[in-house]
Amino acid sequence: MNFPCTICGACCRNIKGVKELAPFDLGNGVCRHLDQQTQRCLIYENRPQICRVDTMYEKVFYKHYSLEEFYALNLKACQILQEKEGVEEALRIKNFEK
Repeated sequence: MNFPCTICGACCRNIKGVKELAPFDLGNGVCRHLDQQTQRCLIYENRPQICRVDTMYEKVFYKHYSLEEFYALNLKACQILQEKEGVEEALRIKNFEK
């Protein structure tokens, strides 16, 4: 099971306040590695660990949550960002399947 990211870019446009991503912030909360045309990460294969839901679970959060709980927390955060950003319905994240 993997986190069901829809690659909408909402999280990449809202990095302000994430200390691990401060060096990537353009100053407006948008990651400097987000392609403004395609809304895709320009360094996806080499993106920071904090940008990897599954990696963060395996390395840090497995101590605090079950995988399902961690996915549910990330899913909720994602849905909030997508709503804030007005992400088109086709790209909105749905509940994940086990």
